[in-house]
Amino acid sequence: MIARGVMLGLDQPMTLHLFDNIEQADEALNGIKMELIGAAFPLLKACKDVNIAVMLGRFPRKEGMEWTDMISKNVSMYMAQASALGKHVAADCKVTS
Repeated sequence: MIARGVMLGLDQPMTLHLFDNIEQADEALNGIKMELIGAAFPLLKACKDVNIAVMLGRFPRKEGMEWTDMISKNVSMYMAQASALGKHVAADCKVTS
């Protein structure tokens, strides 16, 4: 929906940067990348400064896991994402999760 212009408008070019620090997600991200390339969305362009970052995902709380353990895993995940994001953002970048 983002690549079709539903989020930012039909005339807003965009670049999607797909990042996950969970190794098991690499295959899924490659699949998403291939689908986006195959669909040839006209709004997707070459890499530029990131203006809007939507941080998705979290480590789920598992049975027997303390709430603080879950938060600790999520904080480390978001810190890795923030580190990667910090290298590519524009000065006016908006971040949401």
